[in-house]
Amino acid sequence: MPNHLSLIFTADYYSLSKTLQKEVYKEYYSLVYPIIYFILQEYQATEDMIQESFLRSIDKAAQLHDHTRMEAWLKMVARTVSLNFLRKLKRNRNELDSDDVFTSREPPESLIYPSLEDEVEANLLKEDIRRYMGVLKPEYRQLIEMRWYSNLSYKEIAMILGTTESIVRQKLYRAREAVKQRLQDDWGNHHE
Repeated sequence: MPNHLSLIFTADYYSLSKTLQKEVYKEYYSLVYPIIYFILQEYQATEDMIQESFLRSIDKAAQLHDHTRMEAWLKMVARTVSLNFLRKLKRNRNELDSDDVFTSREPPESLIYPSLEDEVEANLLKEDIRRYMGVLKPEYRQLIEMRWYSNLSYKEIAMILGTTESIVRQKLYRAREAVKQRLQDDWGNHHE
């Protein structure tokens, strides 16, 4: 881990000199920028979420007891803040859409929309997958959430759970196979 970043956990950030605070922030920025930008795909929102996750990390730093996991913990905070932002943004957009705030416009001709039948089928498929996940073992659900919803690497998941990457891979494989088998049972060969 870069040498200044550890000051988030080992010192009172606000009592550090301005120069040292800038160094800590630069290192944090370099660590989380690719993660947050990958999630948000928008420069200004990425900048905002870097600042938000940095402040959250400073406030919550005392909660991390295993200082060997500092970098993974900082990345997890950044991902969580970014994903929560997306969820809130989506919820706000859905509320605005439902209130008919936007005027309706014809879609550009270049867009190709799926047929209503395909869209309904895709939504049913998503609902079934959510339902299948709901009946998985709790450890499998946790692994799926950490991997696909929080975008953690196998290594990060293993560190957080105190296990090995190979065990994480094996359990994720089993979780995927369980969902795949239920999908196969309910939907047949239609979605292989």
